[in-house]
Amino acid sequence: MDVRQTSLVDLLGEPGAQFAIPPYQRAYAWGGEQCRELWLDIKRAARKGMRHFTGTLLIAEGAPAQVVDGQQRLTTLTLLICALCVHLRETGGAVDGQDVRALAERFLLEGVALKLMLRSADAQALQVVIAQAAGEAAPNATTESAASTVTDAFAFFRQAFAEGRTPTSDIWRGIQLLFAIEARMEDSIQAQTVFESLNSKGRALNIADLSRNYLLLSESRAEQMRLYREYWQQMEELFAPDPGSLRLNSAVKGWLSVRFRGVRLRSTESVYSGFKQYVEDEYTGTKEDLLREMRGFCLVWAENYRYHAVKKFKSAFDWAVNGAPTLTAGYPLKKANDEAYANRVREELKRVNADW
Repeated sequence: MDVRQTSLVDLLGEPGAQFAIPPYQRAYAWGGEQCRELWLDIKRAARKGMRHFTGTLLIAEGAPAQVVDGQQRLTTLTLLICALCVHLRETGGAVDGQDVRALAERFLLEGVALKLMLRSADAQALQVVIAQAAGEAAPNATTESAASTVTDAFAFFRQAFAEGRTPTSDIWRGIQLLFAIEARMEDSIQAQTVFESLNSKGRALNIADLSRNYLLLSESRAEQMRLYREYWQQMEELFAPDPGSLRLNSAVKGWLSVRFRGVRLRSTESVYSGFKQYVEDEYTGTKEDLLREMRGFCLVWAENYRYHAVKKFKSAFDWAVNGAPTLTAGYPLKKANDEAYANRVREELKRVNADW
């Protein structure tokens, strides 16, 4: 097995290379949500000048090479380049000195054949899209191929380019910063064995795992330990025992729903995507302030579970300061020396506890 780190555009644009999706693989499945997330990742990569990891590619050697794992990414990259070609033709532009013909010959076509060959109806849809990108006469599309998710994803990227919110040169720079870990196998049987090990064994990361890793990973080890002990560990212990971090996951989702109302939160992927989008594109404070706010929100959320540990954390730090940013944003705080108000709250809490 040959393993290397590779740029997606370098892999797809390698002279003489052709890739095929085996017939036993599922059809292309990326919808608008996944395409939008990739578009945002590309914009972030370009803005920061940092490479963006897209995952692992498993490829079985052959002519053409068989893509055992990674077809969604390679297909989406191909559709993205197709949309770029159409946009450049409409605007009369180029990227890095490459016009539409140069891009099509490098990334979309291998002679008269396609660089990437999909399965069944997806293959017909991709052939139509690539012909449109290369400025050639498109073959007649069947009703099935015309309604393909391939066509939908292509339309998404065409619209994204047409909106022109980010310069085309920046998008191309971001595309070039996409990379993956490529594993090459001698045959498809060996590749399938590795694929099963990667995808069916072990336990997937949950929302809390992904969010914690995202916030702490770029810090030094000493800073990671400090932030973890002062914030994330306290968040975890508020909900303990919490097998699978189910309660902490719900708290993170609840916090994000309050703080970033424009996102739709359904699956683990959509929650994490929304979390990352909020931190990268909306939030303007420090990472520590963000963790402090999340800890404060979790303190209130944990009240629903009635654990005695909550009282310990209430006395450990100033709740009026740490809890305020999320829960009372935009509202005047009650004065701490208002004894009448304090007594009224105490009586209400007693009644709630008694009922419970």
